[in-house]
Amino acid sequence: MTPIAPEIFKAYDIRGIVDRTLTEEAAEAIGQALGTMGRAKGVNRFIVGRDGRLSGEARTRGGARA
Repeated sequence: MTPIAPEIFKAYDIRGIVDRTLTEEAAEAIGQALGTMGRAKGVNRFIVGRDGRLSGEARTRGGARA
């Protein structure tokens, strides 16, 4: 797995350059990590949001697939 660029993590969100610092693979890994952490705390639902850019669909799909 390609390492996740630490600079994509901001105070309140995750932002990166599509297919450079924010890849579909990175979105999936982040989704898996959040899901693991959530399950450990009894959370069984997550909401994945995005803006209207064309690249958002693939990033959302990666995060939700996890």
